[in-house]
Amino acid sequence: MMKNYFGFMILGFVLVLALNKCENSENTDTATGSLLIQAFDAPFEGNVQHIYLNITEVSVHKAVADSSADSSATWIVLSELDTTIDFLDLVNGEMAALIEEDLEVGQYSQLRLMLGDSSAIVVDGTSYSLKVPSGSESGVKLNLGFFINPDEIIEIYLDFDAARSINKHPVQDKYSLQPTFRVFKSVLSGTIAGAVYDTTGAGMEDIVIQAISNGDTVSTLSSESGLYQLILLEGAYTLEADGFELMADTSYSAISLAAGDHLSDYDFVME
Repeated sequence: MMKNYFGFMILGFVLVLALNKCENSENTDTATGSLLIQAFDAPFEGNVQHIYLNITEVSVHKAVADSSADSSATWIVLSELDTTIDFLDLVNGEMAALIEEDLEVGQYSQLRLMLGDSSAIVVDGTSYSLKVPSGSESGVKLNLGFFINPDEIIEIYLDFDAARSINKHPVQDKYSLQPTFRVFKSVLSGTIAGAVYDTTGAGMEDIVIQAISNGDTVSTLSSESGLYQLILLEGAYTLEADGFELMADTSYSAISLAAGDHLSDYDFVME
């Protein structure tokens, strides 16, 4: 009788261990983190009132053993909400949350944006359609490796470079769209801010501020009050201002921007 009792105890202990192992395995397999994608714009110069970008789907590519695979099985659709964003509203630190979704733990290698037929640019009050070759078929693919850990929020910045993306026909009143984005993790970025004044001390609007690093240029326009802010990947930058055939009183070189930095007081006087 005693042997049976101990036998049942051992069997029960083994069953508990097995159940715990299964439960832990299930929790690991279904663990999730979150992905947040914030969109903003490098502005377009000229008398442009609006730049509407129509995004119909956002997907991520999950890394698999065969990293060359590009099958539908490795693309995970995060959103199929038909969204139109006016990117000219998203300058000087203004952002729009494109998606915020739970995502399984694991390694991811790409983002993909599917673009619809409703993208447009408004110039001098007239709206012009922006068509993207293959935009609604293969989409715009952006390389970015990131790992989702359990209960972690990964924030991604999506910077639409309007000046490089939109081209005007040399003769006709037509515009074409070849979408160009900068994409990077927010934890690897910082900001540089300042103001632009005229010689009387009044703020100046629509002055182009350029941050230059390794031959690449990121720009923004000063606001109505003359303020500006650039969201940049960590690195070393030269900062310049230009506009209205005026010269800036200074430029800044060798600005060291580390991740998490919020540098300020990089001001210009236009003469």
